[in-house]
Amino acid sequence: MASLSEVLSTAVAHHEAGRLDDAEALYAAILEQVPDQIDALHLMGVLILQRAVSAVPADPVRMAAGVKLIRRAHAQPGAAAIPDIATNLGGALSALARAYARTDARTRALETLLEAEELGLPLTPADRLTLADNLSLVQAGTEAEEHYRALLSAGPVASAQNLPARVGLAQLLIARQRRAEALSLLDGLPPPDAPQATPSPSAQAVAQGLRAQLLMTSRPEDAAAALVHMERIGGASAELRHLSGKLLQVQGDIAGARALYAQALALEPGHAEARLAHAEACLRLGAWRDGFADLSWRWMRPTAARLYGSIPLWERADQDISGRRLLVWDEVELDVLPHLARLLPRLRERGAEVIVEVSPGWAALLPTGPGQPLAGITVATRGTDAVRADLQVPLQELPDRLSLWDAGDFWRGPYLAAPAGIPPRPFAGPAVGVAADAPLSLAPPLPPGVTAVPLAVPAADQPEAWGRLAATLAALDAVALPAGPLAHLAGAMGRPGVVLVPVNADWRWPAGGERTSWYPSLRLVHGAGWPASLNLDAPS
Repeated sequence: MASLSEVLSTAVAHHEAGRLDDAEALYAAILEQVPDQIDALHLMGVLILQRAVSAVPADPVRMAAGVKLIRRAHAQPGAAAIPDIATNLGGALSALARAYARTDARTRALETLLEAEELGLPLTPADRLTLADNLSLVQAGTEAEEHYRALLSAGPVASAQNLPARVGLAQLLIARQRRAEALSLLDGLPPPDAPQATPSPSAQAVAQGLRAQLLMTSRPEDAAAALVHMERIGGASAELRHLSGKLLQVQGDIAGARALYAQALALEPGHAEARLAHAEACLRLGAWRDGFADLSWRWMRPTAARLYGSIPLWERADQDISGRRLLVWDEVELDVLPHLARLLPRLRERGAEVIVEVSPGWAALLPTGPGQPLAGITVATRGTDAVRADLQVPLQELPDRLSLWDAGDFWRGPYLAAPAGIPPRPFAGPAVGVAADAPLSLAPPLPPGVTAVPLAVPAADQPEAWGRLAATLAALDAVALPAGPLAHLAGAMGRPGVVLVPVNADWRWPAGGERTSWYPSLRLVHGAGWPASLNLDAPS
């Protein structure tokens, strides 16, 4: 009767000769007798992996079974004496991660590469890039940055992974508000037509697009040049049209930007960022029907998440909501609630029982008592009150659901107010509210004898501070504020004043004109700074 070592030698001979069925039968026979026999575990795993990799398409399930056997061999006390086990386990994990990535099983790909790293197995540059990209996707930014930088320090600029690593790291740095570092990374690349430039057109095009985004406000000519390079590399893509629109937008050409966003959508209707940019341009130009219809595309971005996944959405304007308990929520932008709380009574008029969930600060300013503007609306404080509802809708989608497209449809104010019981703040003479955090260069030119009262946005969880802010606004003669949450609150309270609207303002502020149908009490001035003098009288 043959010994175990003789059977193993015969199995290896079959394996090396490509007689895989014979080899597999002998490995299985050994493992039936000695389940932890290290060589049989190792080589059976390698054999299963070979077959799974050669399948068309590659079979991740069988590959994982092979990895499992090699992993068991690697865990044996004598594994260190057989270097091939560590090498094959590293290769097996790498192959399995690639197979998972091809099937969009990113979490499994990440877990597989993390296992290789934790075991101290060497990672190929391609594997390290995949690991960094997947860590970035799950917002493990510190770990992702370490791997990107390891790739950048390991090889020349022209290496296959260098440019994708630069692009990935730049995107990560932009997301972490480290834009100067990101630009430095991308400015250090050779020109696209240089002999030593990387041959990856897609990575080059993405890099030039990122450079353009970073340069738009500070170096618009260089941003335009980057977009020319991007077109030379990748052609007239939807992303190129989208970024070209962004460049026009930051320069104040909102109509031109809108046209380019439309071109991007003609090339790629599912381009979520272009769709959202198109929505915002339409809204700044007063094309509310088109703008609000497209605004819901913000949910198509990778980082977007709706608040209550278990509550069905109110999705269509013709959907009957009468008798339904409707949850409305204000997302996370400070501008949302003071801008659109005016529409909550319209839902009650449609027969819905309306619950609006907001932060504690905003909750203090909603006048919902009898005879008040938001009477009959139930307020739920986020983080405190449990919410039960039949349907949900984000506040920013109400104009689309209510089919409100005419400028006259929107003002039913004032509709926010200071809570009762806060005494008015006395001022000696005329007083005008200004932004407390504005630099001196952006201080409004107030007439002599007028007191500038600094105003600041409190933390979301401080209802008392929000109440005092609203009471101060109610006592002021006027405001002179930059476009933003304070200006929205002043407008929602019907306070008179002037708002400075920058060239690339938020979509809630129109691209031109002295008046906005959102806030009749406010007058708008457009530009990067205040004019030499202000007329602070309330609009007629």
